[in-house]
Amino acid sequence: MIPAGDVLAEIDGLLDRVDPDRSGFDPRSRLRLAEAARRVAGRIDALSKLLIGEADRTESSMRAAGTPMSSWLATEGNLSRRESAGLLHRAKAITRHPGVGEAAMAGRVSAGQAAAMVTVLDGLAGQLDPGQASAAERMLVELARSLDADRLAKAAPRVLAAVAPEGADELTGRRLQAEAESAHRGRSLRFFRDGGSVRFDGSLPRVEAEQWMTLLDAHAESLRRTALEARDPLEGMPSPEQRRADALVAMVRAHQVGRQAPASGGDRPRVLVRLDYERLLRGAALAGLIADGERLSAGELRRLCCDAGLVPAVLGGPSEVLDVGREHRLVTPALRTALVARDGGCAFPSCQARPAVCEAHHITPWWAGGPTALSNLVLLCHHHHALVEPAKYGLRDQWEIRIAADGVPEAIPPARFRTDRRPLRHQRHLVDGPPPAAGRPPPAA
Repeated sequence: MIPAGDVLAEIDGLLDRVDPDRSGFDPRSRLRLAEAARRVAGRIDALSKLLIGEADRTESSMRAAGTPMSSWLATEGNLSRRESAGLLHRAKAITRHPGVGEAAMAGRVSAGQAAAMVTVLDGLAGQLDPGQASAAERMLVELARSLDADRLAKAAPRVLAAVAPEGADELTGRRLQAEAESAHRGRSLRFFRDGGSVRFDGSLPRVEAEQWMTLLDAHAESLRRTALEARDPLEGMPSPEQRRADALVAMVRAHQVGRQAPASGGDRPRVLVRLDYERLLRGAALAGLIADGERLSAGELRRLCCDAGLVPAVLGGPSEVLDVGREHRLVTPALRTALVARDGGCAFPSCQARPAVCEAHHITPWWAGGPTALSNLVLLCHHHHALVEPAKYGLRDQWEIRIAADGVPEAIPPARFRTDRRPLRHQRHLVDGPPPAAGRPPPAA
């Protein structure tokens, strides 16, 4: 056997000699190469975790560098605190179960399978004696030959029935109760700012998570792309993940419209946005800041200025506060009732989004002098609001919205969709026949 340090040094050197020219590979060879690389990467990953876990167990970082292992990982690997803590957590987990670590090192199980087995074994900890725990670990490694990570994660009852048949039912009950209590203690929700997005992750107990996913899926089903958009060559089909994201936004919007949020400081929660009025009038970038100085795109700012639950602090000159609030910008309950009565939901043709998840869009922007009046407002869901006010500033070949002479909202398609740009109406407004003829409107502000 060769010492681990020598093996790693040799692998490191061999990687430097990989030929970058792979143009001569046929499809089958490429697949074999991809699978071999994946298998080697898994084995190296397992070795890395085992070495980190062993170093932590022997307090090597404290003895050699005077710092905890997570801090040493962050410094040496240039990792964030979250990354180093996660890596150490996974390393400790696989070190606790040497049979799993050995199988991962040998390439017999994938990283995902190993993580699933560790989760099952940790859940059984304290319920099995040492002999039963070792048998459970061996059984899981054997099951990994035919079960993927998701199915392995659900194998605890099968393992219990095999290694502790006499008390399997009682142990299963204890395990489920312990899992439920652990899930409740481990509930979390974390947010991370990442450029123009906010990423989040967390953990919910199983029942509450299923309820949330069911609610999300119900919203997502109602937000499927309309048949009209399907004919637009530049509008891609949203993925299931994108529909779920839109569904979450719709849920938040419905919560805001219903004013269900608890009071905070004597008032409903509000978001403060600092607006540079001159930049806003020019449609310039960097006109608005939100949260901790986070910059907003022109498209985001236009949508926020329509009907969002925010308080604009309008700045002139050298950050001089010109106005705070401008309550007339927001749609009053009475005006929203009139909008719902007129539009019946999202006004974009074919969209079935309900009024509760729609935003009141100012056709002529509020900040450009557009009134908060029925003649200048239309209900749009979050998805179609972004479609008529795209993030790509300056794009003119886009969907537009107007109010026709008879007071009904109409969508004007981009030229790429229909060269004459003839206005289209939602089906709910076509019960009395086709809309009256109307000339081409000017581009929306």
